[in-house]
Amino acid sequence: MRFRFRMNEKWLGIGLTVLGVAGLAVSLWVPQTPEGPAGNSRPALPVAAALTVAPAPAAAVPQSGERLPCRVLTVFDGDTLGCDLNGDGRLQKPREQVRLLGIDSPEMHYSRKNATYGSSKPQDEPFATEASHWLTEQASGKTVYLEFDARRHDKYERTLAYVFATAKAQPSLNQNLLEQGYATVLFLGKNRRYQAEFEAAEAQARTAQRGLWATSR
Repeated sequence: MRFRFRMNEKWLGIGLTVLGVAGLAVSLWVPQTPEGPAGNSRPALPVAAALTVAPAPAAAVPQSGERLPCRVLTVFDGDTLGCDLNGDGRLQKPREQVRLLGIDSPEMHYSRKNATYGSSKPQDEPFATEASHWLTEQASGKTVYLEFDARRHDKYERTLAYVFATAKAQPSLNQNLLEQGYATVLFLGKNRRYQAEFEAAEAQARTAQRGLWATSR
């Protein structure tokens, strides 16, 4: 009995040592309770809650007729400009290339649609330069407002829009180009919101023999 009792004392001491080490480890692992205002303690957040990250709010998608502001970084020609849609100050093609809806301006010499493209002496089509310069004066470096129609992107993934100088301005720069005689009407698919107004603007420029229509007197 004496031998058995001594063995029990030995194992009891080992057990107590193990428990002490385990207790110390737990106390070091458990996060300390943070102190709140005026020294008042508040319970620590559960681990799962502390690791939870709130999702970023989704970007608002403009409804029909609403206008989205963006800063124009460049103008490519009379019917296409580069607009900073995501606000990072850079032009990200093709989605930030904005094709003006409902119109078609003459092609610059660097356009593949230009009949002289790839030749030894490519030339701008008549009034292509005037159209590009006019749109540059109206929009380059400025904040414009985009209004979308039924279809928001073309087959090249460019953004399709009616472009306005302000959030409430009328008419659009698209229509202004028609009135100046720097573009012709071009509506494709279901994007036809301002078709009647655009056709009237083109007819007015033709009657007044402005721009493109001055050559057909």
